[in-house]
Amino acid sequence: MTQSGPSMPASRPKFWTLGLIVGLRVTLSISVLFAAYFLIPIRSYQSGAEVPWLILQLAVFGVVVGVQVPAIVQAKYPILRAVEAATLLVPAYLLIFARIYVSNSLDDPSRFSRPLDDVTGLYFTVTVFSTVGFGDIVAKTDSMRMLVTVQMLLNLIVLGVVVRLLTVAARRGVARRGGQPASDDGPLNT
Repeated sequence: MTQSGPSMPASRPKFWTLGLIVGLRVTLSISVLFAAYFLIPIRSYQSGAEVPWLILQLAVFGVVVGVQVPAIVQAKYPILRAVEAATLLVPAYLLIFARIYVSNSLDDPSRFSRPLDDVTGLYFTVTVFSTVGFGDIVAKTDSMRMLVTVQMLLNLIVLGVVVRLLTVAARRGVARRGGQPASDDGPLNT
């Protein structure tokens, strides 16, 4: 932790200050995401109309990931930037699916074992993401089972590919700043 160089803050107080700033920024950003989720009314879609919205939301999510990777490489402190990106991207991804599930439940409550509201929609999304699947809320129609299947497959991509992209970008950013070689095996310069 006492390393210094272009990719690491020169002193512990500066490191902790930067960490605190990133923590506050992440907390504020996640608070805004959740406030939007809970405060913006969710509308019901006609059957099939949620697919274009899901595709659009996931495309925007992909663009945000694509923008983050070069931003991490170019950042003054790439590891902090990568941590910040990851802690914002995962909740954003989960909220996309939570809104889609709730809107589907509003359209037809029989699509799930119980009607979903904002809280239960988020709860269901997180249980699917974490692969816990308690079974207290389940998809009851084939269309919802397919949507949950899509989420499960995309979860693997988010956990594997997106996290890998952010990690590699952080390593390249550290290497660009002269901290260590950009290799895909070995610990990050923290």
